[in-house]
Amino acid sequence: MNTQFTKNFNAFEKAGFKPTEVSILNHLYDYGNLSYKNGWVKNDMVFVKCLRESLAATINVSKDTITRALTNIENKGWLIVERQKNAANIYFLPKYYNLNSDLKEQNATTENANCNQSQTNFKQSYTSETNVTCKSSKNEQIDMSKTEVGHEESKTIHVSGFDRMQNLVDSLKQKACFGHDLINILVKYSENTGVLYNYAKLIFKAKKTVIAKLVKNGKPEAKDALRFENNINLMPELTEFMKSLIIKTRCTKSIKNVAGYITKSLHEFFTDAVGDYMSIERHCKMYRNTKNFNIPLIKLDR
Repeated sequence: MNTQFTKNFNAFEKAGFKPTEVSILNHLYDYGNLSYKNGWVKNDMVFVKCLRESLAATINVSKDTITRALTNIENKGWLIVERQKNAANIYFLPKYYNLNSDLKEQNATTENANCNQSQTNFKQSYTSETNVTCKSSKNEQIDMSKTEVGHEESKTIHVSGFDRMQNLVDSLKQKACFGHDLINILVKYSENTGVLYNYAKLIFKAKKTVIAKLVKNGKPEAKDALRFENNINLMPELTEFMKSLIIKTRCTKSIKNVAGYITKSLHEFFTDAVGDYMSIERHCKMYRNTKNFNIPLIKLDR
């Protein structure tokens, strides 16, 4: 077992994966070494092609076990699966460069260059109070695939980046009141801490802008409508919306300003959410007003 294989094994165990999941990750990320050499890279992510049956035979477990394990691995953000019909699935390895931090920055392939025409890098700096702050370019475009961390020249997050990611996740749970499902979706599609922070920043900025605009227009209810603790429908709807939005921005080449597109879409989402909330509140108020309304009975003469 080579040094890199052992390093990966330890990283997978430290991340809390079960033995079967660790074995699957070891094989896929080990296959990734050959993919990297062969230029199998898309959106700055190394990918491999593999049949679940092959993994099951290699690891000596059932295909159903492989399927369940892959789902859990994907939910934790260590794989992004592109499912193929009647063919081997494509498994993107978003943390490949994290585990192989000694690799030189990859030269973009033709395919890779075409997929990243509109992306620009964010520089991240971390403070003791917020763990992370962001300096973006003027047009606020997001690099969904790689981000510079701290003041390092390397464009990969080293092992310490896992701790930074966990700190940010804890902050989103405790201080930002992000729901578990929303955090899982954001982490799943965030290759590093910088990308996760940028997604969270866009959500808060859009929500704040919509509240300010609606309050100025005489709708103070917007504050309550967009408070996650108040509006029980807001978080699950936002989770599904962000999932579809992220996938769309990554798969649609015509979307050149990713941050701008997400921001505009979130403005529309939050504005509609306020309207729905106020409509429900009006109906509830009408119901409360009529609940105790008694129709007088008139006694008719026989």
